[in-house]
Amino acid sequence: MSRQGFRFVHATCLCLDEHLTGTGALSAEDRQLAEDATFRAWDGIVETCIGAQVEFLLLTGNSFNTKTNSLRARVALEKGFEKLAAQHISVFVVPGTLDPATGWKKNVHLPPNVTLLGEDDQEPVAVMRDQRVMASIFVVATPNSDETRWSDAGPAALSRHQTPFRIGLVAAGTPLHWSNGQPLPAAAPGNSSAAATLVQAAIDHHTNYIALGDGLPRTEYFKGGIAHDPGCAQALSRQVTGSRGCTVINVDSDGDVTLDSVAVAPIRWEEIPVSIESHNNQNDLTERMALAMMELTPDNDERLWIVTWRLSGSGPLFDSLSAGPAQQELWKKLESELTGEKQVRRLHRLERSVDRPMPATPQKVGETRLLQDFQAILHESGDALLDQVRRELLELDWMKHHDARAIREVLNQLSRPGVFRRTQAVAAHWLE
Repeated sequence: MSRQGFRFVHATCLCLDEHLTGTGALSAEDRQLAEDATFRAWDGIVETCIGAQVEFLLLTGNSFNTKTNSLRARVALEKGFEKLAAQHISVFVVPGTLDPATGWKKNVHLPPNVTLLGEDDQEPVAVMRDQRVMASIFVVATPNSDETRWSDAGPAALSRHQTPFRIGLVAAGTPLHWSNGQPLPAAAPGNSSAAATLVQAAIDHHTNYIALGDGLPRTEYFKGGIAHDPGCAQALSRQVTGSRGCTVINVDSDGDVTLDSVAVAPIRWEEIPVSIESHNNQNDLTERMALAMMELTPDNDERLWIVTWRLSGSGPLFDSLSAGPAQQELWKKLESELTGEKQVRRLHRLERSVDRPMPATPQKVGETRLLQDFQAILHESGDALLDQVRRELLELDWMKHHDARAIREVLNQLSRPGVFRRTQAVAAHWLE
């Protein structure tokens, strides 16, 4: 079946008019920015669609919260849909846990260019251009997916249909997680395995693009396709760090897919670990912090960074930074070091973690002094070393190649405890 190249945007978890939490005290200007942040991100997504001349926009859940019933959120959605309609851009919506289909039907006026997709047994929808089918879009799984409710025909993910390009939607809140590239049921009491079964079926049936909706950045590659979550449009707390926005998906005439992340969130959260030793002074610490900040590049739409510094160590300087005035002096000195780098406003927060000496333990049978020394280093400096390795990997020349984005995604999703457990296991094997 012949293909045409096309382009679309995938966004999720707009969470319009939801409040940011954990910002701390804000100035009047920054407080207003925080109140408008989700709306600015939505406006940026709409402008991205128009500027990139996309065929359609995918919204994969939690666009608003039905329980809060925000008039402002509803109006913003409707205005955005109208702008897209004026440019002949379609919108395909799958509801999530916060914005169930009943909320959409009751509260939001949907113009003709918007299609609300409901359950996993709904028939695929064809995307047309010049009276030819470019792609089909269907719901793979939702928070309500349940084997006991499937009809004789079964969900769309379990059926095969001829189309040049298959796009499956997995709504926000679907009980699913990934392990080694495989979809698995979320480990919680009462969760059904239906969602994982459906996603695996979509993979087996050669779905080209699986649009994930949970709002946590993720890209999984499988034979013939990609499963991707662009992350939330605007992070509401420090749980999601880095630039946030949406993804432009480019599909060429051969069906090959490339992903381009576009930052639209005006507020960015960052967490940066930094360690000090007992002999370090404030100049040493400021220099380390400034170098760490310089490695982060502001995106065009970002106006404010909220940076949490995870400080570990011991000594007089470390102890002094428990006091607010000492922290304010540190922030002032840090900002003076960053003169010329300041393209956004920055708010700094400090969390201290006291280094505790690793307790002396008798050497186990077969355990070498080298292994003990290695474990001590890992205990004292593991966080700093892991971040140093991550930065070095991101700076290598091969990061300019076509697979750089996938590698960045992997690095961003690294589990620190998992890395440390694996490191200890490898060390035990080679150093005993």
